[in-house]
Amino acid sequence: MTSHIVRTAIIMLVMVAALAAWNGPLALAAPQQQAVLPAGPAPDAPVATDPPVILAAGDIAKCNREEDALTGYLLDINPGIVLSIGDNAYEAGSIQEFTDCYGPTWGRHLDRIYPVPGNHEYLTGGANGYFTYFGDRATPLEPGCRKECAGYYSFNYAGWHIVALNSEIPSDPGTPQEQWLRADLAANPAVCTLAYWHKPRFSSGVSLGGTGQGLFNALYEYGADIVLSGHDHNYERFAPQDPGGKLDLERGIRQFVVGTGGTGLRGLRFIQPNTEASDSDTWGILKFTLRADGYDWEFLPIPGQTWTDKGSANCVTAPGVPTQPLAASVIPAAVTAADAGAGAGAAAPAAVLTPVAGAQYTIVAGDTLSLIGLRYGIDWRELAAANGLTEDSIIEIGQVITLIGVEDATVPAGTTATSTTAVATAAPVATPAPSTYTVEAGDTLLGIAVRFSVSRRSLAAANGLAVGDQPQVGQVLTIPGQTAAAALLATPATAPAPAAAGGRTHTVASGDTIITIAVQYGLDWQELLRINGLQPDSLIQIGQVIRLE
Repeated sequence: MTSHIVRTAIIMLVMVAALAAWNGPLALAAPQQQAVLPAGPAPDAPVATDPPVILAAGDIAKCNREEDALTGYLLDINPGIVLSIGDNAYEAGSIQEFTDCYGPTWGRHLDRIYPVPGNHEYLTGGANGYFTYFGDRATPLEPGCRKECAGYYSFNYAGWHIVALNSEIPSDPGTPQEQWLRADLAANPAVCTLAYWHKPRFSSGVSLGGTGQGLFNALYEYGADIVLSGHDHNYERFAPQDPGGKLDLERGIRQFVVGTGGTGLRGLRFIQPNTEASDSDTWGILKFTLRADGYDWEFLPIPGQTWTDKGSANCVTAPGVPTQPLAASVIPAAVTAADAGAGAGAAAPAAVLTPVAGAQYTIVAGDTLSLIGLRYGIDWRELAAANGLTEDSIIEIGQVITLIGVEDATVPAGTTATSTTAVATAAPVATPAPSTYTVEAGDTLLGIAVRFSVSRRSLAAANGLAVGDQPQVGQVLTIPGQTAAAALLATPATAPAPAAAGGRTHTVASGDTIITIAVQYGLDWQELLRINGLQPDSLIQIGQVIRLE
């Protein structure tokens, strides 16, 4: 009883302080109304403050504590959007706990909160309490869903692309969430990208990380800058790292663990090699002030505590990272000086490309210019210019392009790369010798296959396994010398059903996936698979006609 009185008093004091801190009246929403009348879908572009600010923390509201009211006070006095990073309402994320514990503290800012769920939310069946409380704000891709929802989405804010992901559902390569993430990143090229989910990929805390490797891989490939997580009840900042946890100052992702939103804190266990700052005694929120090409961060402690962490960084601009599309004003190197100097009223000259030295490469399933550029160390913009391509160009399976500056490319089996001066006599590429890998906790056959760029089918066959088998911890697997690209070519795609006469159809374009097509037309992606006779792992190709009904 005493604890409840103290908590209520603190909340009232915080609200009074917030009213005094604001120049105008503070609009307070009744927690009961929040539970019954959920907010609308997350907008594509929230109105940015000046300067644009993001506030973030996870592991937040517990009715028998007062620290969540104090972190809520930090939201009261700081503008910006709010990322609520899972385990938002303890102990089980029930609708009553959201109403009674989260509502009076963080819930006052529901109209600027963009949440993701944590493991505690799923202690209430299908995270029903979480999805009911936040409503379509937490499920903008599935309006009306209130249980067992996907729970991932994205939006743009002040020129940044922000991606909310769900660590409590599958995210390995090939899963719907991982496929959606790749499609989302391809459709939203941005100089700066931030992603967040509850359980961390890296951590020195009790969990020791390990969650979301498939998500981290995709984000790294597309040049993302920041990943935020909670789960471990402490604060930790990592140096930029690659998906394997190696220091990568050129294009690595900086991860923050911010499990300091209000529940009890926990100590650190084994400090990881690239940890730059950590603390397990201070509650607070992490504040980002955004720039067009970078960000400043600052940990804001609750009143009465003083520990902090602050710094600045630029966003990833390493060669080969897909960022902004090619600008229309860029003049290809092959255009003559006379053409470049043409008057404003003159018709734009067609680019006359001079022959470019380099190996020839034949496009295979799954290729993009950025992936090819990464594979061969070529800036994708230079690759595009050398082949007379623009951001609107579509590359197709079987198309031959020149790998500028690559004289003797060693390529994955099943692809074609030969010197431009010796096309007819090029020697076949040798198949790499098999290597081995010892299975670790959390590994899956698919995850190992993706890590070594081989197909799951070939990996299973090389080890006497069925494709659906789960390898055992400690088992030593032979890694065959077959690449993922060759596996895609060798695996027959399920033939799509013919389009019905008069029915709506969609012709597959570059970057399309079944999920993005379903979202575009407001359809269920699994139903889309069914009516086209496809499986979740079926390949769709540019020009293929997909039935919509």
